[in-house]
Amino acid sequence: MVNKKLKIAIVSKLWEETFPGSRGGTGSSIGYLVNGLVNKGHQVTLFATGNSKTKAQELVSVRPRHYLDDYSEIHEYENIAGAFRRAKDFDIIHCAVEHKSVFFGDLVKTPSIHSIRYGEFFDQEVKLLKKYKNLNYVGISKSLKKFLPFLNWKDFIYNGVDYRDFKQEEKRGDYLLFLARVTPQKGVDTAIKVAKKLNMKLIIAGKTSDVDKDFLNKKVYPFIDGKQIMYVGEVLGEKKKKLLSQALCLIQPNRVIEAFGNSFLESMASAVPVVAFDRGAMSELIKNGKTGYVVNNFNEMLKAVKNIHNLSKKDCVERVKKSFSLDKMIESYEALYYRIIDGK
Repeated sequence: MVNKKLKIAIVSKLWEETFPGSRGGTGSSIGYLVNGLVNKGHQVTLFATGNSKTKAQELVSVRPRHYLDDYSEIHEYENIAGAFRRAKDFDIIHCAVEHKSVFFGDLVKTPSIHSIRYGEFFDQEVKLLKKYKNLNYVGISKSLKKFLPFLNWKDFIYNGVDYRDFKQEEKRGDYLLFLARVTPQKGVDTAIKVAKKLNMKLIIAGKTSDVDKDFLNKKVYPFIDGKQIMYVGEVLGEKKKKLLSQALCLIQPNRVIEAFGNSFLESMASAVPVVAFDRGAMSELIKNGKTGYVVNNFNEMLKAVKNIHNLSKKDCVERVKKSFSLDKMIESYEALYYRIIDGK
């Protein structure tokens, strides 16, 4: 079976477009995965938004563009159903839509694998996953096994990036960078407090939502002065790479459990260390005291930022090369597909 080229269906989320370098971790990593599988000679059908851009031989879409603030699960389920409706056309169906695809897993003979990419779940979602615990699951970090130990985990495969796509500056930058959705969950207000306490520059880069209007008006916008605290909106592509490469460090004071963090890889690939609270997979991604600092509270975060000059920029890049390469990610998924098809 290993030598056979596969017909693979990959179902991606609709709240973001799917392409390498997309705004979200899922859209970006799935974009890279699709391209890598096609480069290996496999036939890939991608079920995603119509504005997705990959090398997939076929793109199937129930929605022309990604969602902004008008997210609806109806189209998500329609998207998933479309893949399983055509199950006979594929050797395997890979769903990267969290728990939403489990309803379909045992309705067809074609084997499927369900990616778990979130770090936190509501009680009703946990109950649902327990009901379908015997399906095939793959996680993007080992931290997920701690929260969902009952699932039939087939593997844990880290997202990957190509360090060669990023710029590495020899000289350290002079500003802190917050690169994430500008929400209370991501802790942007804590990042502002760190910058204020240390009298350092902070650049905030990320998407905002009207849902967080009150929070933004009270905890974020009043502090943006264009000099010490700057907000540049959502950044992608070359603009994001430039911001990363010229930063002193990436700061991520999450309040929620994160199963992964693509921005951490992108930062390390840019030779820029990361400082983050110890939640979810942070200790798997950051080599504490080498490529950044994993801290437990605000005071520890202050100390970590002060000590950032003790870290080697070279160690950051080597960390990505060794543990989070694109090739490793793509080969791991390919091997997983073969094992599942063979019933292992």
